[in-house]
Amino acid sequence: MSFMYFFLGFLSQWVLGLVTSAFTTSGLAEPWVDQIPSLIGYILHFIGFTKLKPVHAVFRKGSISALVMVLLTIAQMLIPIDSALTSQPWWGSVLTVIVILAEMFMIYYLCKGIGELAAAQQLSKLKEIATRRWRLFIYCQVTIALALLTSILANPNEPNAWAVVAGVFSIVYIVLNLIVYILLLTLTWRAHKELSLYSS
Repeated sequence: MSFMYFFLGFLSQWVLGLVTSAFTTSGLAEPWVDQIPSLIGYILHFIGFTKLKPVHAVFRKGSISALVMVLLTIAQMLIPIDSALTSQPWWGSVLTVIVILAEMFMIYYLCKGIGELAAAQQLSKLKEIATRRWRLFIYCQVTIALALLTSILANPNEPNAWAVVAGVFSIVYIVLNLIVYILLLTLTWRAHKELSLYSS
């Protein structure tokens, strides 16, 4: 059941995210509402990591990163930043970078933990999948980092080439992020079905 918390966490972030985005973009809800699916997802991830602590030491580190993500999401709800990268204040960019790094650690510990358990149980295919999911997630985070970097060089008042590049990176990130979410869903589902959990 422990890996199902991750599956449900990613699913809630994806599905509920579509619902809240519809409300916020239509002006029916405040921007902070967009963070609710993320908050629910990270809480579920924290629960999943906590339940897996006795299974492998790497999940203990994962629980810390998940807790950090919960706190950062609450911070984003209290001091919402502009969703448009080119119009963010400097502190909004800093907060975005911190979120990117914290989420990287969380996904790393999840994929690392699944890979370690799969290797111990002679499930080489699952171990390979976990490694590939982590690499794809890195590519996704690099894309949003490049979008953030180019948005800093862009002028929101007088659009230039950097604004176009930032827009392209943002679109690529949205598409890649959707793919990553689907693949992380399949990874956690396979981990739930294939891995035997035991205390190390």
